[in-house]
Amino acid sequence: MNESRFRTLPILLISVIVIAMAPALVWIKKNQPLVLTLFEREAYNREFSYQVTVLFLALILIAIVYGLTGKEGLAYLNLKRRDGQIRPEPWIGITPKQKESWKSLGLNFAVVITTVTAIVIYFQVIHGGSMSLDLFPGILLILLFALTNAFTEEIIFRFSFVAVVNKYGGSPYLAQGLAAATFGVIHYFGTPSGIPGVLMAAFIGWILAKSMIETKGFFWALLIHFLQDVVIFTALIMK
Repeated sequence: MNESRFRTLPILLISVIVIAMAPALVWIKKNQPLVLTLFEREAYNREFSYQVTVLFLALILIAIVYGLTGKEGLAYLNLKRRDGQIRPEPWIGITPKQKESWKSLGLNFAVVITTVTAIVIYFQVIHGGSMSLDLFPGILLILLFALTNAFTEEIIFRFSFVAVVNKYGGSPYLAQGLAAATFGVIHYFGTPSGIPGVLMAAFIGWILAKSMIETKGFFWALLIHFLQDVVIFTALIMK
């Protein structure tokens, strides 16, 4: 009984922390507690201020995960681990062929998810509107925002669950389920938004958590999320 409680409490704790952080991100986005004015364009300043704030929260969460899991948990931040055996999940179309691994599956998902994101963003954000983009600092900031946003969201919504659930012997499906549920719900208010945003984000949350678990690394989750965010931030800034 005591051992079971010892294993359950850290998973419950990290779940409560992440669930609390999710609405906090929405609040920070709307209320902008940190205001930095580095650029002429207000959209750049607002996004830069938001990214700095949530990056600080992500670093705090890394420290919490380290306290719960030690170096074993931090190992999931490794960017060199890009391969691993794929666990079949036929219900979402993952039926790997013999010798197929994350090297090929990760690349496939990068292309497919980025393409689907571009289509959804076109109809939700760009369609019917005028567009403009300054090359400098616009493009550089798009890449910076995409990288920092991908990193912080992967830390909060994937790494946290994967590291703690694995450390305390939970099922990988539990980590993937928590990652999908929290990431899906918060995207009701995000981009993409509404029910399509929830479903798309939940699916991505499941897949990216799966990539971390099966490769024991951060590479595919960060890359796929980064490519997605390049599309999203390009559309938002052009709009």
